[in-house]
Amino acid sequence: MPILSTFLPLRTIPRLVFTFSMIPILLGSIVSCAPQVGEIAHAQTSWHGIWVQAKSLVSPEAIDEMLSRAEKGGFNAIFVNVFLQGQTVYPSRLVRQYAKIQKGFDPLAYLLPRAHERGLEVHAWYVVGWVEDQSEEALLSRYPDWGLVGPDGETSRWLNFARPEVRQFIGDLMLEAIETYGVDGIHFDYTRYPGDKWGFDPYTIEQFNRSHTFDLNELRYADLPAYGKFESNPLAIPTTAQVLARFENGYPAVTLNTFGKGQVLVLNWNATERTVAAGNEILQRALRSFDRGGRVYVLFSRANAAKYGDENEQLVYDWLNSLGWAPLEVGEYGISELSEQSVLVLPNVYLISEGVAQSLANFVSKGGHVIFIDGPTKSMKLGQLQAITGMQSRGSHFEEYLIMLPAEPHPLIPASSRQPNLSEYQARREEWNTFRRQIVSTLIEEVSRRIKTTHPNVKVTITITSNQDDAHNRFMQDWQTWLQNDDVDYLIPRGYVDRIEELSAILEAWQPAIREYHAKILFGLRTYLDESGEKTPKPASQVLTEIHMTLAKSLPGYMIFDLENASDEQLTAIKNIMLTTEMP
Repeated sequence: MPILSTFLPLRTIPRLVFTFSMIPILLGSIVSCAPQVGEIAHAQTSWHGIWVQAKSLVSPEAIDEMLSRAEKGGFNAIFVNVFLQGQTVYPSRLVRQYAKIQKGFDPLAYLLPRAHERGLEVHAWYVVGWVEDQSEEALLSRYPDWGLVGPDGETSRWLNFARPEVRQFIGDLMLEAIETYGVDGIHFDYTRYPGDKWGFDPYTIEQFNRSHTFDLNELRYADLPAYGKFESNPLAIPTTAQVLARFENGYPAVTLNTFGKGQVLVLNWNATERTVAAGNEILQRALRSFDRGGRVYVLFSRANAAKYGDENEQLVYDWLNSLGWAPLEVGEYGISELSEQSVLVLPNVYLISEGVAQSLANFVSKGGHVIFIDGPTKSMKLGQLQAITGMQSRGSHFEEYLIMLPAEPHPLIPASSRQPNLSEYQARREEWNTFRRQIVSTLIEEVSRRIKTTHPNVKVTITITSNQDDAHNRFMQDWQTWLQNDDVDYLIPRGYVDRIEELSAILEAWQPAIREYHAKILFGLRTYLDESGEKTPKPASQVLTEIHMTLAKSLPGYMIFDLENASDEQLTAIKNIMLTTEMP
């Protein structure tokens, strides 16, 4: 099957001129936040792409409907999700097929000729890092050493790009789609670290230690002082609580308070993130100290979950299970039924009613033990909570890199003689970050070279967050190097916003990169609003304004996320951009 070397636009237009005064023609009214009427944007525009989810590939009927809608929007490129959750939508010799695909159906074999007939390029979109499938046939079940590891031994269902066999696998997977089906491009997604705490598996540690002057294990911070990124909704002003550890910003980090016959421990930050190994050790020591032969329970608060979600509850379950404690769940009304030999863990429970606070006070006074993780800041006016925590009030939220220091010797606190040298900690962290950025870049370089050597016309693209600081320091993405070395044909920052002014700020922040690499940068734009956590379609006028704002930067096109959430009104308006564009 032939591979298309260039995009097939709706019209072969050597140069396009967009005038913002055309918006009334398309919509009947001028968008108030559009650029000034009469402002002209010149763009060599050839890329009108849209992301397509795997659910649109599950059957011939789904693909036919998807192609019809892609045509309705006037697109010339579709990025179809072919690898997700560690599975391919097509039959692969490397991994199992995505379970939702119609039995016996090969989506790419069906899609490619039909898309090419319509002038649509097909780019294979790979969710590279996150492989969440946990079945016996799953990728990380077959290759458990391929996953990332956190500083305290926490495992992730995310591929470790440091391993050569992982990079080989990803390249093999992508070449399989190119050589079997003739896809026109390869699209990298989730090609990053999931956060800056990951990478402490034995293989990576060994590789790092070979080329650096300190042992990477030291950056686990299994004892105090510990340096890391801490997020906290802190309790403040200890009254009867004993402060066992402090943050360098002055807030207590770990406190212990005796109330009646029981005790209350506060890990005064979001320790469920497990960014340093010391938190793991403190929790384990506390559980052993509090153990009276009872069970460990995790509180499920419906009121708290309704406002903040229950993700942290699941994280604490996983954490406690990894420590060997096999916790049980208890609801707010079950606290009064707990025996005094029990330990109750409250994971990020910020909202506590007066009745629940009284139940907690009764439980502790009889000899029960409570562990707060990121304490009940929204309810600290309650006298019962002040009494059992030994803290008076709430502090101000913070999220920053800090040193956690031991306040005084205590059996619950693992402490070392290490000096709290902030500049040394920062320098070592940057060495570690640089090493991990090189790992991600090596993956992209190796796979891109393999593709281009045998299939030079296949486009290689990658999407990243539009937050350049997060891309560099949190996700370890050195995107400038990818562009400088021609490892990717196009970089696609995701300019997903709810308000136009947010996109203006993003485009302004990217202006230096646009000036240098304008022919290689596209912006991803989102079709829906997500302010309330529920997806609602944006007005078509806003989508058009965002497209015009992007093209005004003389970029070679745009990407839309995603076809499944695009309204028919949006698709018609997007197509009209091309059909009504003035030619010079």
